[in-house]
Amino acid sequence: MGTSTESPVLEALNPRQREAVEQIDGPLLILAGPGSGKTRVIAHRIAYLVREKDVRPRRILAVTFTNKAAREMRDRVFTLVGEDLGRDITLGTFHAVCSRILRIDGEQIGVPRNFTIYDDSDQLAAVKRALEDQGVDPRRIAPRAVLSAISRAKSELQGPREFAAIVADYFQEVTSRVFLRYQDLLEQNEALDFDDILLKTVELFNEREDVLEKYADRYLYVHIDEFQDTNIAQYVLAKQWASRHRNICVVGDPDQSIYTWRSADIRNILNFEHDFADARIVILDQNYRSTQTILDSAHSVIALNKQRKEKNLWTENPGGGPVVLHESYDEEDEALFVVEEIKRLAADESLAHHDIAVMYRTNAQSRPVEEALVRRGIPYRLVGGTRFYERREVKDLLAYLRVIQNPFDAVAMMRIINRPGRGIGDKTLSEINRLARERTVPPYAVLQMIADSERDSPEYGLDFPAGPDQTLDPARPTPSSVRAEPVEASEQPRPSRPRADHPFQKRTVGALMRFLGLLNELIALSHTASLSQLLDAVIDRTDY
Repeated sequence: MGTSTESPVLEALNPRQREAVEQIDGPLLILAGPGSGKTRVIAHRIAYLVREKDVRPRRILAVTFTNKAAREMRDRVFTLVGEDLGRDITLGTFHAVCSRILRIDGEQIGVPRNFTIYDDSDQLAAVKRALEDQGVDPRRIAPRAVLSAISRAKSELQGPREFAAIVADYFQEVTSRVFLRYQDLLEQNEALDFDDILLKTVELFNEREDVLEKYADRYLYVHIDEFQDTNIAQYVLAKQWASRHRNICVVGDPDQSIYTWRSADIRNILNFEHDFADARIVILDQNYRSTQTILDSAHSVIALNKQRKEKNLWTENPGGGPVVLHESYDEEDEALFVVEEIKRLAADESLAHHDIAVMYRTNAQSRPVEEALVRRGIPYRLVGGTRFYERREVKDLLAYLRVIQNPFDAVAMMRIINRPGRGIGDKTLSEINRLARERTVPPYAVLQMIADSERDSPEYGLDFPAGPDQTLDPARPTPSSVRAEPVEASEQPRPSRPRADHPFQKRTVGALMRFLGLLNELIALSHTASLSQLLDAVIDRTDY
């Protein structure tokens, strides 16, 4: 009886999947329909390189679009090659991989090593401030629209200067001015937004050939998932990473391109063969998820799209029931139809309630369905809601940690300065921003200036890390180096000096100084405390 010598990495794959795994030399385009096992193919391809071709794990790069996809990919790879080998593979989202590159080499183009990453709400706050600084009424020009225009420009590798060169109307003219101020604010706050992370990495590779060579030489094999959703910046990065060895494998499906509104460019996948003339194409067309009825219905719609690469999905699953289209009179009628169908399925087909899902396009559409379910006593569980990191209290605590790490982070500073409430109102915050703008310094520096002017006041009993003659200004070192300086109290009586030019009353100054004292205390604690100890201290000392 013979013994099979087939690799265990290959034996669980269908013929098309196996072809995609074994084709490792040169550029490869994998057209993967939904439910065709593309994640399995990428994971097994990586395992094949490590286990069968003896490729060192550190020479493999795999880029996904979401953290969830990265975790799933990592788990599968670890199962196939073991955790020890798997840890050396560079596997993550575009932003995670590029953030790591910038923290290692970004200083060569002026990106601080400890830069803060601004999320959507931080970016919107910075745009609102930039609009205010430019004297633009946010009721006339929507901040969200300006932010979207800036984001799209960056995804197309345009900075403020390049964007200014193509201004064609009033909105673009305003956006151009706000764009420039917005970038100034990010630089002052030692922050990058998500688009900057990609843009700055491309810029780093363009300006420092030695850095590009380091990464292009290291990554012998490059894998890009969900390629139909890449924007221009991401496609340029993919080509830069693969510029030395050209062993690039991209996986995607033009039929699933749904992120054009987020600057995804479907031409990246449609024109891949133009940029890589020697590319091979493998089509994964066997579906493991749906019935043939669903596949045929979907194909009858998507086949009308002229910008696609033809493929016909098939499955070995049973045919399934017909697709039903019900046109409702209004949202209440729609909800009633859904609930009655749930009752029918539970009664006639013996389905449990947890076997049934109701999907809707916008959150607002859940209300009538929920009300109809409640009226008929049908139990349900709402999936989603506010994500953990989007909850206000979580964002507040993260903002505290950001300011402790980087006191120049103006957006995070403005978020926490009156949370929990300290009697610091909007008028005071507006004045702090005005002083910061006039002096071209972050709000933290304004607070330190006020502290210097009030240092001799017995009401506040101030004791700050900076010495009596050390007013923080933008020419001084970065926050990390400021915090690293030893704190020494002066033994000599402090000379009296005039108050700084600020408009705040005694009560407001007291509130600001108590906040600054708390913040500097937490900054000092951060040098010795663990992250969990620091979080406990923030919660305890702020009475959050």
